[in-house]
Formats: sequence, structure tokens, C-alpha cells
Amino acid sequence: MGILVISFDAIGDNAFEAISQDKKNYPNVAKFKEEAFYCGGVKTVFMSNTYPVHTSISTGKLPKDHGIISNMLSSDKNGAQPWAQMAKYIKTKTIWDAAKEKNLTTAAIHWPVTNGAKIDYHLPETHTEKWQNPLLRRFVYGSFFFQLAALFKYGGILVKAIIKNKFRGIGQPAVDNFITAVTCDLLRRKKLDLVLVHLLAYDHTFHYSVPNGKKRDIAKKAMDTNLGRLLKSWGDDTVIVFSDHSQFDIKENINLKVLYGDSVFEQCGGSAFLIKKTEGFGVLPLEEQPWFERCLTEEEMTESGYAQAAALRRLQIIGIAAKAGYCFSEYGKYKGNHGYPADYDNYNVFYAVRSKSLLPEIEKMQFKNHITDITKIIVKELNLDMAV
Repeated sequence: MGILVISFDAIGDNAFEAISQDKKNYPNVAKFKEEAFYCGGVKTVFMSNTYPVHTSISTGKLPKDHGIISNMLSSDKNGAQPWAQMAKYIKTKTIWDAAKEKNLTTAAIHWPVTNGAKIDYHLPETHTEKWQNPLLRRFVYGSFFFQLAALFKYGGILVKAIIKNKFRGIGQPAVDNFITAVTCDLLRRKKLDLVLVHLLAYDHTFHYSVPNGKKRDIAKKAMDTNLGRLLKSWGDDTVIVFSDHSQFDIKENINLKVLYGDSVFEQCGGSAFLIKKTEGFGVLPLEEQPWFERCLTEEEMTESGYAQAAALRRLQIIGIAAKAGYCFSEYGKYKGNHGYPADYDNYNVFYAVRSKSLLPEIEKMQFKNHITDITKIIVKELNLDMAV
């Protein structure tokens, strides 16, 4: 029996449940939820951003242990922040490593932090600098011939989107439609044991479009359509659908570098980290700022891995959380964002499992209502040698 794992980036449990109740507009989501073992109110990891959360699912570990604490690496000497996208950055065993130990066949389509991973059918999520060729880097860090065939078969989806956008870029949901087409083709042709798929139209659209706008409706419809296509191509084997983090609508972006200059260690959306200095921050105390919710707890600092990262650089930092509706960003362009502490109201996530073979076992398993429960289910289904 194989397992298909589908990540719908950034849709919280409340939003997913609301969509599932609208059978007319979202029939595939509604049907899947009815058939699945559904768990809402799930706590995600902190930092609640895409790369740390997906790596926690890939390993069953917290960021402090697997080493991916942010979407980005630390700033280099020129101030640039590369993406934390290379599989070699992960410090612990992954589910694809464990699968290969058992000679299982693996696939990962746009799954975060897999660049360079030993995966049989691999189209990685790859970010590039301006001077780098994104297509070339994907070929280098994924499966060359698999990706080449995928472009020949389904690259027209992306070309049409580029033309529609007047050559300003591809945009969503075209990328998700391409990912889904490639995955469905693979599922129909090959017998696979572990398939990881990351769809992010919902996340992208909610980052950059206004609340209650048409673009967000398009993203939700695309999510439903692509789910239906994937389920049809996969068949009756086990499927897990989940979200990595939720999002809040943003009314104001705060660039902490304007206020605190080089005292800013990192800005992560709903949270940020400041370097302690003996002379203070030089502006109003944090408690008097309208966007300030609270300081991060010692447990949050440790779980996120930021306390350890700062210690390696011989720095003392404090973590702060923004109020819902505010976010910390150097660029000031977000309409929706995440990265908040996992205990915020209306910020939980979900997972849902459809499985004929596994459901009786799931009912016996001891879950923590935590996002890493997903790793336990994968390990159980494939009988992987992993401590989770």
C-alpha cells in the first residue's frame, strides 16, 4: 500500500471546514472530508512558516532538532538571505531517506526543502537569485529526465499563464495546475509508495490579494479541482491532506529595521527577533507599540531553534509576536501572513486521512493533536524505521 500526502499551504482548519460545507462549489473537498478521518484544532510547530513546518512533517521532529528554523538562511555578509531549500540542511532522518532504506519508490513534487534529495521522481520547489536560472537549478537538484518530460507534456499550462499575465510572470493557480497535472500523470503511470505534493495557490493568493476578493475565490476553487484530480489518479490507497499553518489578514506591515536598525536579527511575519544591546533599542518601549502582542516564551524560543541559532553567533536575542492583523516584513506588501505563535486563536490547522487499511490503526494510535502526528501516520503505513 502506498501513501499520497497533499499539502494545502496556509489554509487553517476553520477555512477548510467552511469550504467543505459548500458542496456545490467545492464538491471534492466536501466528499473527501466526509470519507476521511478528520482532525481539526491541530497545533502547528513554531516557527509557523512553510519550510520549518514541512520539514517537521518530513522528519517528525521540531525545528530545534531538524535545523530548518526559517524559510530563509541567515543573512550573508552582503545582507542577502538565501532560501533554506537544500535537503542537506536537514539534520535528522527524513521519511524519504527511511523509505529508500526499504527500497520503496518515492516522489516529491514541489515539496519544500528537498533540493538535492535522493528521491526517485523529483520536481523540487526551488528559489533562485536574480542571476540564476530557475529551470537549470531545478534540473540540477531534482530528477532531470522526469522534469524534462513533465515540461514537454504540461509546460503549456505555464506558457499560457505567462502570456495571460503579459509576460510579467506565471502566477497562481497556474503553478498548482501544472504541479497537479505532472503528479497525476506520474500516478497513472507508476506504482509509487510515498508521494509528497505541495500546492500553494491558497497561500500565495492570500499573501497578495485583498480579503473577500475574486482572486481568493479562484484559489479555493483551484484547490478543490486539483484535489479531485489527484484523488482520481491515485485510487484507493491511503491519502493524507493537511495544512501547514493558517494565516491572518494584514492591515499593516511593520518594518522593524526602520525602528530598530541593526538590532533586528530576523523578521518572520507574525514574529520577529531582536538583538539585545546594552544601550537599548532607542525608541518607544515594545509594550507601547500598537502592534506588539507579547514577548515569546522561553519554550517558543527553544522550540523554534532561534535561541540556539543566536547562541552559535554569540548573540542574545529576544523574540516578539505581533498582534493578529500586523506582521513584520522588510517589504511591506502582504495582505495576509503567518509566522505567529501556535497558541493564537483561530490559528489552528488540520489533517485528514482517507484509508481503508489504516483507519482501524489510527484509532489506536496516541496522537498529540500536533502537526507531527502526520509523520507518525506515514511511518505506520509504510513501516518505516524512524523514531517519531
